[in-house]
Amino acid sequence: MIGLKAERTNSTSRSRIAAWLAWSIWVLSLALTAAGLALLLATRSTPFPSGAWGFRGFTAIFTVTFSTVGWLIARRHPQNPIGWLFGAIGLLFGLQLVGQEYAVYAILAQPGSLPGGEFMAWVQNWIWIPGFLPICYIFLLFPNGRLVSQRWRIVAWLIAPSVSLGIVVVALAPGRLGNFPVIDNPFAVSGFPRETDVFFLWAMPFLGLFVASAISLMLRFRRATGEERQQLKWLAYAAAFLPLSLVPASFIPAAGFAVIAEVGQGLAIAAAASIPVAIGIAILKYRLYDIDLIINRTLVYGGLTIASATVYFASVAVLQAGFRAITGQDSPLAVVLSTLALAALFSPLRVRIQSAIDRRFYRSKYDASRILSAFGANVRDEVEVSRLSASLMEAAVQAMQPTTLSLWLRDSGEPLGRESRIRSSHP
Repeated sequence: MIGLKAERTNSTSRSRIAAWLAWSIWVLSLALTAAGLALLLATRSTPFPSGAWGFRGFTAIFTVTFSTVGWLIARRHPQNPIGWLFGAIGLLFGLQLVGQEYAVYAILAQPGSLPGGEFMAWVQNWIWIPGFLPICYIFLLFPNGRLVSQRWRIVAWLIAPSVSLGIVVVALAPGRLGNFPVIDNPFAVSGFPRETDVFFLWAMPFLGLFVASAISLMLRFRRATGEERQQLKWLAYAAAFLPLSLVPASFIPAAGFAVIAEVGQGLAIAAAASIPVAIGIAILKYRLYDIDLIINRTLVYGGLTIASATVYFASVAVLQAGFRAITGQDSPLAVVLSTLALAALFSPLRVRIQSAIDRRFYRSKYDASRILSAFGANVRDEVEVSRLSASLMEAAVQAMQPTTLSLWLRDSGEPLGRESRIRSSHP
């Protein structure tokens, strides 16, 4: 009893320490975010060097989402490394935000007003690289904090040296600093190769390890069942939006696609920020939500939106071309007719898209609906009880595939409560 009591006391003490540490990391991340945003507001009229990806201060979104989810996971499940990895990512993004905005104030907005401006510009130039280390480990360890198998230990061991090599190359390479091309690297080593000259030396091995980590997540999904598979679906659902948003985000603003690039970058930032939220739900609250239903609705209404927009704009273009050919000018009637046509087609489009998605991605649901519809049509005129019961049991077996199946019917001449089993043929 004494040993058991001491073990419980130690466990409670460790839980309290873990909760305090997780809370401290979260508060520090939010403090860095607040400081960075305050500096950003003080220099909002200062033009930022061109070529930077995304809008100024977007890393604050990542700091808040990653650190908050990390705090919640580490507080509830301190033994799971995912929460602590999220906390580390939040801290790194917070440091990057503060470093960038401090350098903007000290170098561009009020030159010489604050000490260490060049140092902070140098820090924010490479601080983003170590953020990939916890991201790779999240891919390797999600959702239970363990590797898929021991064979993946080599990948886990190689990630840290690869990231460290990237930090050294970017931090010590001579030349201008990324977002601050007005100054040279203050810590450049004489004779050290330039970053562009050895880019593939450190980037390609790291990219390979990053891809390998993602592959391990795919393998885990193929092998997973039950609870773990549902958790992995949450991550897959959120991560699926990121590559879709990166397509418009990759447009080059100088080529006349500035608006498309900005919208795409905003979507990519939102998609990336949704990943920690999805992982937090997967670990903490996944039972409260049906991820399969969410995915189904997303596919249906996403496809419906694309199809509706295509039909609407195509009909407007065709009708306007017809009006121009007849009257020589555009007519608002084209918009009215297109809107009416879209309203008439909305419900049939939704049904067709829902059916196509069920047939392709939810085959069991589609087959069950088809079987039940066929059963209803076959028994509509059936009057013989034996054939009706046989058809009913056959439809139930095909639609639901139960392990056992029995059908009980009460004889109309027997008192209520007395039943007789007429068939039990499916074991």
